[in-house]
Amino acid sequence: MKVKSKELPGSRRDFEIEVPAENIKEKLNEIFEEIGKYAEVPGYRTGKAPRYLVESHYKDKAHEEVKKRVIGDSIVKAVKDAGIDIIGMPSVVNVVFEEGKPLSFKAEVNVRPEIKLKNYKGLKAAKQKAQISSEDVDKVIQELQERHSQLKDVEGRPAKENDWCLCDVEISVEGKPGEKNENVWFPLTPNSTKPEFMSQLIGSVPGDTKTVKTTMPANYPKKEQAGKEAVFIVTVNQVKEKVSPAIDDEFAKDIGGFKSLLELRGNIREELTKAKEQEVRFKMEEDLMSQLIKSVSFEAPSAMVDAEAEHLLKDAQQRLQYMGYKVDDIQKEENAMRDKFRDEATKRVKAFFILDKIAQAENLSASQEDINKRIDLMAARAKKTFEEAKKYLEDNGLMDDIKAEIAQDKAMEFVVANAKIEEA
Repeated sequence: MKVKSKELPGSRRDFEIEVPAENIKEKLNEIFEEIGKYAEVPGYRTGKAPRYLVESHYKDKAHEEVKKRVIGDSIVKAVKDAGIDIIGMPSVVNVVFEEGKPLSFKAEVNVRPEIKLKNYKGLKAAKQKAQISSEDVDKVIQELQERHSQLKDVEGRPAKENDWCLCDVEISVEGKPGEKNENVWFPLTPNSTKPEFMSQLIGSVPGDTKTVKTTMPANYPKKEQAGKEAVFIVTVNQVKEKVSPAIDDEFAKDIGGFKSLLELRGNIREELTKAKEQEVRFKMEEDLMSQLIKSVSFEAPSAMVDAEAEHLLKDAQQRLQYMGYKVDDIQKEENAMRDKFRDEATKRVKAFFILDKIAQAENLSASQEDINKRIDLMAARAKKTFEEAKKYLEDNGLMDDIKAEIAQDKAMEFVVANAKIEEA
């Protein structure tokens, strides 16, 4: 077998392989013998047809099978001889196969990068204190009050500050007709609505039509309209006032069954502290990981970076749709967004290989108890039983991914446990 190998950017390797004609002949003979055992040829019992008829009836199938086996076996041998560890499936192109001649093809593989770990013990990192103030608790209380407030119809007076107006809106940008939207809420608060809308809507009653001249936001999704002068024709349908519950013991009982407002505040402080501790831990891990990435020089496999960038892109697009952005506008920004996520994707892929290497060096792996706990957690989040979650992972070939995630989590815990942490 003739092999030419060439390293490519992005932790890839290119192989040009030629398999001698005699090897192909031998493999083809082997395949025809296998086919002959079950071959169905008119006039003969299954598996009893003469060899020349088997070859005639099953030529195409045998040729496809010989290509499949020879290419697979050749890549395995070439990779082994090259002493590399590959990731994922090879990409095969330019297959040339004629009976009686050598078989040739090109294969590109993604190579697991070689990583020479340096100092992953004794790294320095700062850890912020997870402090929660009374103001932090007050803010959550106010958010809960806001969430449990109700909008009620205004009677006998025009709209005033802190009311809400339900309106139909017609937009023109630089004299050109734009969007029309029905039942748009305008909260009459300075932090939520532009002053030019506030000034027109305060004092209005249902049935009023107001004209508002304004400037479109610079980051407006439709770039051709961003930053342009616009006119809004706003028709008021309803005016409502917000009625908020009093913040007292009854409020605490109504929203969560707490005995008192004091108990509610204590629960909020506890939950905020847990969240803050997680945030502090995440920032510290991020700092340590950045140090590890800088200390080790290797190229992240481009195929994995591409896949991770695509994953980040899809997540971002789903969030934008949830926020109300139109699919067409999101798609226009797709290439720019993909490029933006490549740096983050590269960091994530490098972190994966570094933690994997640390896990190997320290013999850190997932025990069955670890796996069961992770499946329990996934089942709870998905509102499934343990057995349902386990079956899903097994059926989709994801169990090895779970084991790898657990090993990497342990590797990160090892790095933190062996770091020099200073309270900031």
